[in-house]
Amino acid sequence: MFSFFKNKIDPKAKLKEILKGYQLPSFPAVIMQILQKLRSPYSSASDIAQSLSLDPGLSVKLLSIANSAAFSPKNRVENLTQAIALVGLSQLESLVLGVGVAKGIPNTTCQWHDPAQFWLTSARRAMLATELSLIICPAKESECFTAAFLQDMALPFLACHRSEEYDPIFKKWHLEGGDLTKLEREIFQWDHAEVATWICSEWGLPENIALGIKYHHQLDGAGGDHETLGPVKLVSILREGDSKEENGIDEITNQAHQLFSISQEKMESIIASSFDKAKDLARMIV
Repeated sequence: MFSFFKNKIDPKAKLKEILKGYQLPSFPAVIMQILQKLRSPYSSASDIAQSLSLDPGLSVKLLSIANSAAFSPKNRVENLTQAIALVGLSQLESLVLGVGVAKGIPNTTCQWHDPAQFWLTSARRAMLATELSLIICPAKESECFTAAFLQDMALPFLACHRSEEYDPIFKKWHLEGGDLTKLEREIFQWDHAEVATWICSEWGLPENIALGIKYHHQLDGAGGDHETLGPVKLVSILREGDSKEENGIDEITNQAHQLFSISQEKMESIIASSFDKAKDLARMIV
């Protein structure tokens, strides 16, 4: 149970109520085993590689990601031990966590939810938050990556399992933009960020990641450590779409300058690089 939950909330009961009886799938056991190995100070690279090998699909994805533009290796990575050394344990935990969550999220096309576009936008947020963290909070690089990648993890569940009530909200948000959490709370007593924290609790994800997700739309500084969560909050502006009018790039650029004194030229470079790396990540992680 997360410390920030109020009134001893029961995440399982709330999810069952909101998702119309839908049962959240269990978090993959092999992913949890790998995460335990990654978090243990007694695990060697070979121990971790052995655990990873239990999931051939994950192993292939990790090798593909290690050889992708996201990490730009000088020489081709041929095995898991090399991949672990290149990626690093902290970033590897973020990637494994991302893959584990992706396995449990609905992957069917629903009204206002296209899985391919959803994961591309999520990957763009993750890579952009990573680049921004190197400027704003270098010690939180992996945390920013994971929280940014998973910040909208509740939306596919809402789109596919509460579509009747949620479709009008999606439609208004997609067509007119604005603050999605405000639109949600005008109708419900919750928003997608809060629903995501209940999912995080049920899946046993780290509290610091859930905290980053909970406050990701509060760019005004409210909620959590603003410096630490700054990159996660900033990339929450990013929406699906390729034009600047659709995806909010201009707003992100302006906010980055106002809040963190990052120049427009620097942001344009960061965005271009992040979007390029995100293509590979989106294709490989899910």
